[in-house]
Amino acid sequence: MNEDIKKSNIEAEIDAFREKYGCLAENFLNLKIKQDWHTANEICFKHEGIRIRKFLGSRNQSPPVLIVYSHVNYPYVIDLTAQQSLVCRLIESGHKVFLVEWGLVNDKARMRDLSVYVHDYLDNSIDFILQQYNVDKVDLIGICQGGTFSLCYASLHPEKIRSLVTIVTPVDFQAGENIIWKWSRKVDFTQLEQRPVNIPGEMITLLFQSLRPFEEIKRNIRLIQNSESINKLKSTALVDQWVFECPDQPGKAFAQFMHQFYQENKLVRGGLKLGEHVVNLLNIECPVLNLYATADHLVPPESACALKYHISQDLYTEISYDGGHIGLMIGDKAHRTILPQMAEWLINNQKYCK
Repeated sequence: MNEDIKKSNIEAEIDAFREKYGCLAENFLNLKIKQDWHTANEICFKHEGIRIRKFLGSRNQSPPVLIVYSHVNYPYVIDLTAQQSLVCRLIESGHKVFLVEWGLVNDKARMRDLSVYVHDYLDNSIDFILQQYNVDKVDLIGICQGGTFSLCYASLHPEKIRSLVTIVTPVDFQAGENIIWKWSRKVDFTQLEQRPVNIPGEMITLLFQSLRPFEEIKRNIRLIQNSESINKLKSTALVDQWVFECPDQPGKAFAQFMHQFYQENKLVRGGLKLGEHVVNLLNIECPVLNLYATADHLVPPESACALKYHISQDLYTEISYDGGHIGLMIGDKAHRTILPQMAEWLINNQKYCK
């Protein structure tokens, strides 16, 4: 009799869970919306497919801030909602905010060299802002891979950078529990570099999912077990859409990045060449603020914090965030504490460097 009651209770619990899961899935479908920027903006510069997006709202005369996002995700995650917007935190502090967008990847892009992103796209974008606003230097905020690009640029063109913020940025690509490095060790990227084909965004999405295969299931269980507001579900739906929407990757540049940065770790070991120029982080002359996440599974804290050993100690400041990779951009705690600190640090450095 007791066994029958126990079995009945288990079946009832499973049925209730199934019903809640069905409701959750239906809610997510109903919440799917067209992604758009939260903050009003305009395109102010175009060059060979890339664009500079200028966010409107700031009336302050502070020097412009250019955000450089990773190429492996779309950048709108920095401006999802009023509460989850790096852009809003900067505008609230009086900054003029710009973003470089890498553009769509077509068949011609498969032959694109990695150096093009730093020497051409990023350099032209910065020159446009310098000329447009009649300033000598720009402040850079580099996020993830975009932070790596920004470090390279600041080392090659120190005269154009006032200050640099790196957010969840890999520096030592083999430090800590670096899952991507472990995955890539046995892959022959030279074959892809010599005969490049573009990598579909769906493959990049699957790669990220494979790094934490049960994370989505665990997240859904947490949503089911806890009573969530419609605003929380909307926020989760927005992030989900971003996570599952990776852009295609240009074949040659992708292969070069994986080979030179992950496999050979040249950014810290030395010998990294972008075109004819050798990158040396010791050439960076501006103040650097490094924001890293202690529970980051994509960029381990050991990888990000290695930056302190490769630039002048007098220039370096770091702030840790008790959370994960994406949390540092969209987490409530990050927006209450870490990102306002970052905005204030930029203002202080702008005053000091004038």
